[in-house]
Formats: sequence, C-alpha cells, structure tokens
Amino acid sequence: MSDERRQQISEKAYRLWQTEGQPQGRDLDHWVQAEGEVSSTQAETSGSTQANEGEGNRTAARAYNRKAKQFAENGPVEQQARKAKADLDGPEGKALREAELIGKSHSHGEDPAVRRST
Repeated sequence: MSDERRQQISEKAYRLWQTEGQPQGRDLDHWVQAEGEVSSTQAETSGSTQANEGEGNRTAARAYNRKAKQFAENGPVEQQARKAKADLDGPEGKALREAELIGKSHSHGEDPAVRRST
C-alpha cells in the first residue's frame, strides 16, 4: 500500500471516529470502512468498479475477520454451538455429515485441518 493511500485511509478513519463520537475499540471498524470508501472513490475516478487488491480481497477479508471477532466476543457462541450439536444429533445429522464429506472431497489439501477425521 502506498504511503499516500495509507494517509488517505488514516484521515478518513479519523473523521469517521470523530463523527461517531470518538468511541473506544472501533478503530478496526473505522479503518475497514475508510479503506472501502477510499477504494470506491479511487475506483470511481479511474472508471474501475473495484480496486485491484492483488490475490484475494484484503478489504473483504478484514471485514469478515472483524465480524467473526465481534460475533465470537459478543455473539451467542455457546447457544449456536448447542444448536449445531442438536442439528447433528437430530434428523438432519446424516444430511449434514454427508454435505461435510462432499465439501471435504472438493478440497485439494489447502487446509490440513480439512483432512482430519471426525
């Protein structure tokens, strides 16, 4: 990332933080939002629909990671885990396990954890 782009994102994130009343613990949220807005602005001026972020989409990955962290910290994790176990033990269990096997069969070893037996 260029120094100029990093500076634009930093300034935008700071303005977002100020606008929201300077809340604590939202720095990553503001950075991701600013990054997306700066990318959109640059894409509009260049005529592109999305900025090229190289392999993968870092903006989307950061947004996903932020939401996953937020869910893990504040979401009903224990409740969802119990529901998942109940689903596996219930009438849908066989179909869910078959779907998991199908998904694993499409893996080409990208994630060693996928090869673990359950």
